[in-house]
This record gives sequence, C-alpha cells and structure tokens, in this order.
Amino acid sequence: MKLAAFLLLAAAAASADEAKKAPSPEEQALMEKYMKAAAPGPEHQKMAKMAGKWKLKVTSWMAPGAPPQTSEGTAEYRTIMGGRFLEEEVHGTMGNDQPFEGRGIDGYDNVTKEHFGTWIDNMGTSAMMMRGKCAGEGKKCTMKGKMADPIAGKEVPVSSIMTVKDDNNFTWEMHSPGPDGKPFKSLQIDYTRQ
Repeated sequence: MKLAAFLLLAAAAASADEAKKAPSPEEQALMEKYMKAAAPGPEHQKMAKMAGKWKLKVTSWMAPGAPPQTSEGTAEYRTIMGGRFLEEEVHGTMGNDQPFEGRGIDGYDNVTKEHFGTWIDNMGTSAMMMRGKCAGEGKKCTMKGKMADPIAGKEVPVSSIMTVKDDNNFTWEMHSPGPDGKPFKSLQIDYTRQ
C-alpha cells in the first residue's frame, strides 16, 4: 500500500514537472512581461552612481523666516536586492547635539515609471513615503508624499527636490507646511562625496 501511494505521488510530481517545462505561449508571454518589469534598468543604473560615503551639511528651519539651525552628518548609500534599490543610512546630530539616525530606501518602479522613496528615523515612529519624477538625465528629481506631523496630529503633504550638481555633490530639499499651512523650505541637506 505504501509503495502504491509513493508511486502515485512520484507520478504526480513527474507530471507536474512536465507541465512546468512546457508553459503555454500565453504563460510564456506573461512570464516575460513580469521578468522585464522586475529587472533593473537604466534608471537603476543612474541611482547606483550614488553608492558610497557622503558628508552632510544639514540646514533646517522651524518656520518661514526663522533662523536656520545647522548640523553635520554622514551618509552611506549602497545598492541592494540586485541593484533594484538604493539604501541610505544616515548618522549625525540634530538640535542640541541630539543623536540622529535615519534610513531610506529609494527606487524606480518600472511599472508606474516613477521614482519613490521611503524614510524612517529615530525622531519618530512613522514612515515618510514619496513618489515622483526625475528630469534632465536624473539631475533633478521632484517628489510628493505625506508625513506624520506630531504637532498637527495628522499626516501632512510634503515635497522634495533633489538637484544633482555632479557625481560628487547634490542637494536635497524638503518643503512642508508652515504654521499657516502653506509649504516652505524646511530642510536642506548638501551632500559631498567623501
């Protein structure tokens, strides 16, 4: 009885293997479409150029017209998951020399044709997510999204602009709502490759 059950299972497995070896033309077309969408492409290669260690000069403003607060930090970018994404790890200080640590994942979605970014840090418990487009061979990327505002007690709209000056220098700006609800430049980070 056990031998008969084993032979039946082996025959079913062999039959399943045969079916896997010969997909229909429709299945083959779907698989090719999926593989193309999953493969890193030119946009991912552009992002990969940012891999490496960077020195940061951080300038932030609490409100429009407020005096700037400055600090310094470091960032390391590395490609992950076969070059599909770019991971950023940041260390520095904020305010009164309070330790700052953050992590981001940047990517390009082959399906939606959009760049995206996620960000988490030790200054909160939420994640910021943005999507947008890049122009000029990736030299200027504009993204929009939402972040949790602990003062307002809700999510608020934010936007960012990344401007690449050359292979060793770029600037990232964030615009968020001021006390009147209108967007203003609340953060600028100048990156210089180490």
